[in-house]
Amino acid sequence: MRIVSGLLKGRQLHSPESSKTRPTTDKLRSAVFSILSDIKEYPDILDAFAGTGALGIEAYSRGASHIDFIDKDISSLKINTAMLDKGAYNIYRGDYLKICAALKRQYDLIIFDPPYNLYKTDEILATVYKFNLLKNDGIILYEEFYKTEFRLDENFEITDERRYGDTIIRFLRYKE
Repeated sequence: MRIVSGLLKGRQLHSPESSKTRPTTDKLRSAVFSILSDIKEYPDILDAFAGTGALGIEAYSRGASHIDFIDKDISSLKINTAMLDKGAYNIYRGDYLKICAALKRQYDLIIFDPPYNLYKTDEILATVYKFNLLKNDGIILYEEFYKTEFRLDENFEITDERRYGDTIIRFLRYKE
């Protein structure tokens, strides 16, 4: 697994040998950021359920200025974020739903790639709304197994949806 484009293009990412982590493939990351087109429009990013941090690090490589990573297991994150500037990121170890209460920041882009069938989508999205984590013009990127039941929180709308093999990517924003 490697960084696909930008400043860190070609750099290798450490991936754990455990089967609990499903890093987003190079091909899928390339497709996602092609859809987002100019990541510089999204300088502040939250990469929740970050795993290896591949999506957040890819965003940094393409011009994002700050990324907050959240995951219960930060071993791969510690290794992979070593290639980033020290002030460009924070790593939070623990449960997403608990950590969000302590975050005092709004994000241009929030990335969700939760463990399959462990969290309910509407619960995750309700937390974004409750703690005002997304800027008014911000975007949510939600990656999950295509057969997972997707329950949309009433405060959000889907702007785009794409399927890549067994993975579905949804882009959401606040309802207008």
